[in-house]
Amino acid sequence: MTTTWNMNDYIKIEEVLQIIRDLIRIPSHWADQKREIPIANHLKELFESEGIDVYLQEVVDGRANVIATLKGTGEGPSLMFNGHIDTVPPFGMENPFDAKLKGNKLYGRGSADMKSGIGTMAYALIVLKRLGVSLKGDAIFTGVIDEDAAGSAGARYIAKNGPITDYAIVTEPTKCLPVTAHKGMDDFEIIFKGKSVHSSVPGNGINAIYPAADFIGQIEHKLIPQYNEITHPLVGSPTINVGLIQGSAKANKPFLLGQTETFSGIVPDICNVYLDVRWTPNQTIEQVKQDIEMLAREVSLRHDGVDVQVNYIPRPRPAMEINKEDRLVLAVQENVQKITGKRPEVSGETFWADSGILNGIAGIPTLMFGPGDIGVAHSDNEFIEIDDLTLATEVYIRTALEICGVVK
Repeated sequence: MTTTWNMNDYIKIEEVLQIIRDLIRIPSHWADQKREIPIANHLKELFESEGIDVYLQEVVDGRANVIATLKGTGEGPSLMFNGHIDTVPPFGMENPFDAKLKGNKLYGRGSADMKSGIGTMAYALIVLKRLGVSLKGDAIFTGVIDEDAAGSAGARYIAKNGPITDYAIVTEPTKCLPVTAHKGMDDFEIIFKGKSVHSSVPGNGINAIYPAADFIGQIEHKLIPQYNEITHPLVGSPTINVGLIQGSAKANKPFLLGQTETFSGIVPDICNVYLDVRWTPNQTIEQVKQDIEMLAREVSLRHDGVDVQVNYIPRPRPAMEINKEDRLVLAVQENVQKITGKRPEVSGETFWADSGILNGIAGIPTLMFGPGDIGVAHSDNEFIEIDDLTLATEVYIRTALEICGVVK
């Protein structure tokens, strides 16, 4: 079906490049007061100018997802093109919003992560509209807020309120290679409670930092080696990071926070340990929680009088995996091969993306595929290779034609 279209007649590099440069020039990071509001309005105007149905789906505080739809006849599967419209702040990047072209590279904040992905997906919908074809299934663009701000409120809103599609592609920077799996990412708070007394008689109290230290040692010497034995063919082994420790008695905190020069000699009665767990698709978050709870319980039994509490921080970020023989995966592989002459192998990633929400919460078979290199994302030297843009655009167009189907 798609081989009958000569995409060179429809995909204009100067057009897609202009779209992406315009997006880069609009700050949309969490440190900017307006957040994603200006870029959402810009995308809405872009789709409207092409006669594509579009609306802003308000999520929180006037910040909205952008939903654009090429409506099908209802006879075929629907496909979502998804990406986040926010970025990280510029940090130390020089001229982050200039969208500067240098050779075969376009520089700027969000150029890789992921305004090039957003731009190519938007342009794919525009080209599909210009083709004048009648799709059987809906092709839907969803530009979502809050991913780089770590909350993913936009994707969570879609998972709860729609639109829900039969398939989804998330345009994370994957060097235009199909990524069929990535790790989940979840956080835990482990609270150790003891008994505070004057530090001249520590034996009369229970220092909560000691069992917390024991627990951290067990993470390093027991649970991490145990998790190293769990492997996934695409994403490797799960990892655990002890990211923060907070322990003190209440009266000691002013000194620890630099609010007084006087240290109160009191045995700490509480210590919190925070864990960042990157788990694999062949685990479940329930299993991970049980592993942490068991370890905490073992530690508490070795320390008389210590109470321990394990709290899962309720911001689920599920792992993602789609079968490598799924229709969507095969379509993307075949379309890359048609364009480049080389069939790409599927791979996995250790980083997390909104694809985990679409797949793990909304239940949509989801693939990550997009232009750019995650290795330069968030850096002071963020860029995109221009050659990736036409490749990504054409793959998106051909995949939509194949997945959604065309009325003859």
